[in-house]
Parts: sequence; C-alpha cells; structure tokens
Amino acid sequence: MFGKRSILPLFIVVALVMSACGSSTSSGTSTKYSGTIHIASSTWTGYALIYLANAKGIWKQHGLDVNFKDVEDPNDRFIALAAGRLEGMASTVDAFARQQSNGVAAVEVFPIDASVGGDGILAANTIRSVADLKGKTVGVNQGSVSEWFLAQVLEKNGLHLSDVKETNMTSGAAGAAFVASKIDVAVTWEPWLSRAKTRTDGHVLVSSQQYPDLIMDSFAFRKDFVQKYPDTVKDFMKAYYDTFTFMSANQTESLKIIGDAVGEKAADVMADLGTLQLFDLAKGKEVMGTASSHGKIYDNVKAAADFWKAQGKIDSAVNPSDAVDPSFINSL
Repeated sequence: MFGKRSILPLFIVVALVMSACGSSTSSGTSTKYSGTIHIASSTWTGYALIYLANAKGIWKQHGLDVNFKDVEDPNDRFIALAAGRLEGMASTVDAFARQQSNGVAAVEVFPIDASVGGDGILAANTIRSVADLKGKTVGVNQGSVSEWFLAQVLEKNGLHLSDVKETNMTSGAAGAAFVASKIDVAVTWEPWLSRAKTRTDGHVLVSSQQYPDLIMDSFAFRKDFVQKYPDTVKDFMKAYYDTFTFMSANQTESLKIIGDAVGEKAADVMADLGTLQLFDLAKGKEVMGTASSHGKIYDNVKAAADFWKAQGKIDSAVNPSDAVDPSFINSL
C-alpha cells in the first residue's frame, strides 16, 4: 500500500517500555490520558480518516491532544512504539502479528481497511506470469506487508520466497525505482500501481484484487496505554468514526485533504479508494468480532504469525486473543 508498512527483532527495545511512558498527569482513578497522544502511520490512502481527523481538529472535539507523524518504515514505527515514543500506530495486521510475536506489547483495537486492489506486484512486460518471477530480482520491503504479500502470491502459484532474489527497499522506493526503470520487479501499493502506466514496458502483474483476503490494516495502542487509559482509547475511536461521518457528508473537501496528505489529486484519491475497503463502525465490529465469537482479524493474525514462524523470523506465534481486543469497538 502507499508508503506503508523491515521489521527487526525488538527484544532489547521492548525492555525500554516502562509503565510511566507518556506525559500523563492523571490521578490514580482516572482512565483518561491528559498528555499528548503520539501516533504514526505511513503514507497510504487507507489511512484517510486519520488524515481527516488531523486536518479538521476532530481529535480535539473529543478532548484529545493528538500529534501525528508520517513514519514510512514500519520498523521505525514499532521501535518508537516499543520505546514509548508513540502511544499508538497504524499498520498492517501481518506486521503487528510479527512484532507482537517478537514481544512488542501492542493491542489492536479497531480495523481500518482491507486492500482489494491497492497492493500489487509490478513487472516488466517480459514477465507475464507469477511463474516468470522465478530467479528474478524483486524490490521489496523485507519484513513488511509487501514481503508477506509476495510470499503468499508465490506460494499460491507453486513458488517460494527462496525462488526470487529480494532487494530490500521501502515499498515507496520500490515503486519509484520501477517507474524509473531501475528495477524490473517491485512489490508496492498505490499510487505506484497507477504510476506504473508511465513506464511503457511495465505492467501490474497481480494485485490484491486477485487476493483480497491477504492484506488488512488496523490501529493499535501500547498495551500499557490501553490498560491505564481505556476511556481515552474509546474517545479516540469515537473521534475516528465521527470522521467517517464527516467524510461521507463532505466528499469534495475530504478528497482534497486526503490528496494533500498523500501527494495526489482528488481524482486519484477517489481512484485509490476504489482499491480498498474502508471499514465503518458496523463493518469494523464485524471484522473484530467478540472475545467469544472471533472476527476475520483473528484469522489474519494467526495466519501471519504462523507464516513468520515458518520463515524463521519469530520463535513463537502470538495468540490472536492477546493481539486483538474487540471490547472497545463493541462498546461504541
């Protein structure tokens, strides 16, 4: 997806997380956080509601002081979260599953979107099928959703990651390198899938339109933050879903704001939104399910954790029930 989601083991960094993370001045009985809530994501149209809430002051309408930053490399986001420099972050479910398995105490509290065409593999015209990728050099952000997507597509077509030569680069850099004809295969997301048209000898080999169940984004807070400030988590989510209402009622303005955030024209943003499904509150509840009746996100966590374990990237797979907390969304 856009400049989204190189994940390294963070065992040492996790040790830096302390119960005093943040700058709260709340009393012992308060479950609301009075400090600045630092959050981050990468550049991705699917994070549209976060951009809108930032631009329109919707967090403040719910009594929240939110500081947002673009942090393109997911590894940098997870390091910041584990070190207490972030209270919350957006990323893909597979990335969360890997880092949670490695000891990062993050709790996913609501799903954001699913990619239904927004992620894909770009290839030179000489590469006509997934089978043709065997032996090729692929620009891909290792440890990220792009590598996860590449691996799943390869597996579903009788190949493995070991059948290609990976060159590690962020997904945005991979897309840019492909458009500039510097590499012949790139795993990336919009807007780079659309921009690939500018390369006359290149095309979108496959996208998440053919594999719609592989990639999902969610939002997570540090576990200690969730435990200490549950009311603030609820307020944050109320603001988020109020933003969905704003976007529905103010489409033209919203497209302009989102476009400014991701560096695109409004028409391109509209096209991008057609390649993903933004989850409103009702759909979010369905995806999360409940503690006793699990939604799709639990399956995605398990599948991703099992994959990273099979790849030797983690020692043990996180329990989805420890990774996901559906109680907040179901309280709204």
